[in-house]
Formats: sequence, C-alpha cells, structure tokens
Amino acid sequence: MMSEETLDLVLPDWSGLDTVRHSPLPFALWMMGDQCLLHHWLDFAVNQGATTVRIFAADRPAAIRHVLEDSELWPIKTEFTAVGKISDAPETAIHADWLPGEPSPPPPTNGWELIDRASGIEKAWLARMAGEPDYHLLSIGFSCRIHPEARLIPPYFIGDHVLIGPDCEIGPNAVIGQGSVISGSNKISNSHLSAHSFLGPMTALSNCLLESGVLFNLTHRARIDEIEPHLVSSLEKNSLIVPWKDRLHALFLYLRLGGADSRGKTFTAFDGTVLPGDPTEGLANRVAWLPLVWKGRLPLYGLLPRTREQLESLDHEWQNIIRHAPIGVFSYADSQGCHSPSDAEEAVHAVYQASLPQETHLPPTVEFVRKLQPSKLHPSS
Repeated sequence: MMSEETLDLVLPDWSGLDTVRHSPLPFALWMMGDQCLLHHWLDFAVNQGATTVRIFAADRPAAIRHVLEDSELWPIKTEFTAVGKISDAPETAIHADWLPGEPSPPPPTNGWELIDRASGIEKAWLARMAGEPDYHLLSIGFSCRIHPEARLIPPYFIGDHVLIGPDCEIGPNAVIGQGSVISGSNKISNSHLSAHSFLGPMTALSNCLLESGVLFNLTHRARIDEIEPHLVSSLEKNSLIVPWKDRLHALFLYLRLGGADSRGKTFTAFDGTVLPGDPTEGLANRVAWLPLVWKGRLPLYGLLPRTREQLESLDHEWQNIIRHAPIGVFSYADSQGCHSPSDAEEAVHAVYQASLPQETHLPPTVEFVRKLQPSKLHPSS
C-alpha cells in the first residue's frame, strides 16, 4: 500500500516450493531481466514518488537485508523487517510477487510452476521494455561483441561483456546474462541464461533456463545436471573464497591444539560437504576440519555442519534459514556453549547467526576460539 510517500511491500515466501531449482536465493532475489524482482519494485517505488519503502520478508531475511544494504543506486530510504511468516506483515502491504503495476496471477503450487512464474515475469518485463522509445539502447549491455551475422529478434536483453558468435539467433524473449559466451549457430528463444554461461556451437534452447551449467527445460519439465561441458557449462569461478588470514589462523590453531584424530569416521553435511568425524561429537571434530580451511575448502567461521536428517528434523522456517547459510569450523553456537546440532538449543543460535550480519555474531565466536584449550578438543577415550 502507498501511504503518502511510504510504500509497504511483503516479499513472497515460496522456499518450500523450490524443489526443482534449489536456488540459494529467495524468489524476490531471482534475476528477471536486468535485475532481481526486488530491484524492479524499488524502481517502481521511485517512479511513484515514494521516499521510503518498508519491506517485510520471511524467506532468508539475511539475504534480503544484505541486498538492501548494497542497493545504493536508488534515491530512497529502505526499512527492513524480518517476519516469521507472511501473514505477520501489515495487511495493507503490497505482495511483491509479480511485476509492479500489473495484476498478480494465482500463486505457484510446485517447483516447476515457480520457475514458470519467474519466466512469466521476465517476459512481461521484456514486452514492457520493448515498448520504450530507446529500447535499442537499453537492450544490449556494455562491452559486448556480437558477430554481424548474428540475428537479434526483439524482445531480448543482453548483459554486459557478452560474446555472441556468427549465425546465432537471439530472441524473441531471450535474456543472456553478463559474461556469457554464445559460440555460434545457436538459437535461443523464450529462455534465460544466467551470468557467465557457455553455450557450445549449434545448440538450440527454447523455453529453457540455464543456471550455472544446469539446464531446466520448462516444456518437458526436465532438469539436466550433467551435460558435456563443450555443449553447456558455467564460466563462473567457485564462489567459496576462504581468506588467507583465516587459512593461516586455521594452521596456527591446528598446531596449537595438537593435531587431528577423526577416528576414521566421516559424515556428509546437508550441503554435500564430506567431513571427518561424527556430527554428534561436537568439539571433538574441529581439529580434523582445520586442514580443510587452509586448503580453501571450508570457512573458518560459519554455521555448524549438520546432516540432512538433522536439518529436516527442524521447523520448516528454520530449515529454510539454515539451509542457505555457509557452514564452518566454528559458529556463534559454540560461543553460547552449544557444540553440536544434536543439542536442542543449537538451532536457535544457528538461526540467529544466519539471520544477522556477520559483525553481529562474529566477535563472540572469535573470542571463544581464542580461549579454546586442547583439552576441550581431545576428550579421553
């Protein structure tokens, strides 16, 4: 609702429907055209003359907060409130689950319909943009190299630093994310390619989503994870970056705390990471995880690793918050005396940590690690 110069928005919570794409981002942060859905709504707020936007979200509020903190291009004040469920938002708030200024269709009911909805929003945005008088200037980003024999069929959008080879046919309703390479003799229509996608020669995509090398065919309801890299792949680098400061600190801790003894056990965390030890043994696992830090494979600080079974035993809303937060060797829960996901109180601290900026919970975690004694990590047999 628009009240004087304030716009209230409530973002959708469809995390439970995301059973196909398994996106680490809430629906409001999915890319649709040149930006995420939330940013489309911030554009709308500015155009409507709003000076303040109050945003309410239940799905991964920490991710929403982070995006809002980086959204400095909009001359507007944003106020963010995390809610337990959508119904806790003000009744007058507008449901930002479709393109602004258009009536919202019925909500999706499954994972494929969720992807369909994003595709529908994108097509509506492309149609709207194609009606702008300067569309030809807005539809192609900076530093693109497009072969003169390529054919561009409106509406389409091509991001920055995209390379398109000869005899390609792009459009209608095609979005090519920034940094992508379309090698040649390709046909792309009614499809979205995420940033840094690679498409090999003589490949056609129609009514598809290509996300980080995974292909979703919306017509046949098929997800294809394993594709020959010369046909389809992602050019994006691994997003996990462990700072060298933390790597060196992990090496120092490993030496100070007396080396590792995982007793030959391993377990698999819910995100697929295989770790030495037992998820119920708490601090006894930690020294064995430190080598993974200096190898750059595991952050030093994050949520405590838990198995899929341990995650699924939690309330759905808590699962949703924890599932998309990075795991690490030491967590805020450690500073509160909870050292294992088997501890009933640990999940409370995990949700707190995943919902707030790192500067809120990192200092007590660092202090806990500084005071950690070897006797805590090497219990007697």
